[in-house]
Amino acid sequence: MRSDFPWAVATQSNRRRLRVFLGTLTVALGVSLAFTWLRPPEYRASARLEITPGVGSLTLPSGPSGTTASQQPFLTEVQVLASRPVLEAAATRLERSGEDLSAFGPDRVAGMQAQIKALPVADTNVVELVATGQRRDLLAPLVNAVIDVYQDRLAEAYRSSSSESLAQGDEEVRKLEATVNAKRREGEAFRTRNNIVSVERDENEVLARVRNLSTSLSTAEDRVAAAEGKLRALGASAAAGRSVVRSRDDPTLANLEQRASQMREELREVERGFTSGYLAKDPKVITLHARLAELERQITEQRTVGQQTALVEAQEDLASAQAAAARIRHQMAADRQEAAQFTARFNVYKSMQDSLAELEKAYRDAVQRRAKLEASERARMPSTKVLEAATPPQQPSHPLYWRDTAISIGGSLALALLTMWLVELFNRPEPRPAVVLIQPHSAALPHDMSRQILSNRGPPAVSLEAAEPALLPRQSTFPRELRHDEIAALIRASEDDSRLVMLLLLSGVTLEEAVKLRWSNVDLARGAIRVGEESARDIALGETLRRCLAAVHKVPGSDLLVGHGGHPVTRDSIDAQVLYAAHDAGIEDATQITSDCLRHTYLAFLVRQGIRFADLVRLVGHLPVELVGAYSALSPAGARIGMAEIQLFHPALREGNI
Repeated sequence: MRSDFPWAVATQSNRRRLRVFLGTLTVALGVSLAFTWLRPPEYRASARLEITPGVGSLTLPSGPSGTTASQQPFLTEVQVLASRPVLEAAATRLERSGEDLSAFGPDRVAGMQAQIKALPVADTNVVELVATGQRRDLLAPLVNAVIDVYQDRLAEAYRSSSSESLAQGDEEVRKLEATVNAKRREGEAFRTRNNIVSVERDENEVLARVRNLSTSLSTAEDRVAAAEGKLRALGASAAAGRSVVRSRDDPTLANLEQRASQMREELREVERGFTSGYLAKDPKVITLHARLAELERQITEQRTVGQQTALVEAQEDLASAQAAAARIRHQMAADRQEAAQFTARFNVYKSMQDSLAELEKAYRDAVQRRAKLEASERARMPSTKVLEAATPPQQPSHPLYWRDTAISIGGSLALALLTMWLVELFNRPEPRPAVVLIQPHSAALPHDMSRQILSNRGPPAVSLEAAEPALLPRQSTFPRELRHDEIAALIRASEDDSRLVMLLLLSGVTLEEAVKLRWSNVDLARGAIRVGEESARDIALGETLRRCLAAVHKVPGSDLLVGHGGHPVTRDSIDAQVLYAAHDAGIEDATQITSDCLRHTYLAFLVRQGIRFADLVRLVGHLPVELVGAYSALSPAGARIGMAEIQLFHPALREGNI
């Protein structure tokens, strides 16, 4: 082989990269820059207009979009600003000034509507009128013409609506005035015809008389009740022997009681100065006693007469009150029908007055509205103010050629690099096989001792030297090789799914083949598993693997041999389960143990027996060339032996170990 072969390959690869990069970059730049610079420029002209709706503008409640009532007149005017009638008038005005409007197409108004937008500025009464197009000399006159037409139409519409509003106000006032006068005449005629003095009930004779009779009847009934009570009280007192006449009400009785009281006082004075025997013989005392007895008899007679007189007076009062009440009732019965008729007419008259009052109120309101219309014409007139007139644009607003050019260059570079990477990805050279020559030195170490050294070392790192360094592949580092006791402890500490995968790896099945195995590949009766797709092979089942397969519960609805919860497993999940089992088993440096360690342990077990590499590939599947060269360092010296003489099942899987 030529010594400059790597340099030639690298030069050819670089040329291919350069061709792909430059070709892709040229095409991408051509397409993107053509698209960027061949687009026609668009210009933009704008003007700002402040619209103040009139004070008397119609306001509506808030709409579903959240627009307040005070904003709706302004938003209505914004819609009018870009409406078709305004644009038609603006087009006519531009044509009269000599402008060519053929750029807007056959329907010039539709073309203008497509290029003009009225954008209200938030929280203000300012609207921005924007026109975009390719003719920059026509955009500014178009915007200004639209504003002028809108202002003229707004003033004309106000004048028309103002005159119409005043005429409507005058007509309403005239109609209401005529209706009020007719109602007044009708009410006055009805009042005179029915002798109604006023709308106040107390001022009408019939109703006042009925009200007075009701008051008098109530008073008379109170007198009757009082007289009856007094008569019953006098009768009860007379029956009980109590006096019903008071001294202050009868002067004679009061005089007699006063004289009797004086005589009793004189007798008590005499009795205090003399004995009872002397007093019984004293003529003066005897005379006083006789006079006192006479006065008491007169007092008793006077009380009896007063009581009889009081009874008679009470009876007379009762009879008088009853007669007055009967007379008032008779008079009320006579006036009741007349009062009812008058009340009906009075209610009709009152309803007529209420209707008249409502009409008068409506008339006054109409007069006030008409006065306000006349007084506030200028205040109600909507006003417009041009804050910023449109000017001819000098630079296009779209597209931004230089910005798009920078984007095109950056995108073309990224596309060229991506294309170059994809081409190199699919044009990677196949790895060259490495030829490794092993010359065992039997004189240095005995055969048994070399096997013992190889089996007792830790994770081997095989570094082979050959006569030609340029043909050697890169050094390979084997995973950790497990001891027999470590394998047994790892399998004992694992769960069902992970234990099955470990046994498959220790039987020659690769991890990729294990996760794809199905129950249809297992033949327990024959004691074999069919693995692989393109180059299928049969794997003999050891007793431990056979028992594990027989104990595995088949998941309903899934034919996968290995799975957890009915879902297929992955390499990461298997490595995680192996790591869990290594920790649970207490193996030293458990973090180094993966599924690759199990497969490497089984391969090393077969190679150290001296198996032919052709039989090894038929047993464990395809192996890369560099890996075969690395494993050849583990093979003992001498001729290789056939598969019939090889122990296929790892010693750690014997029944006594697990």
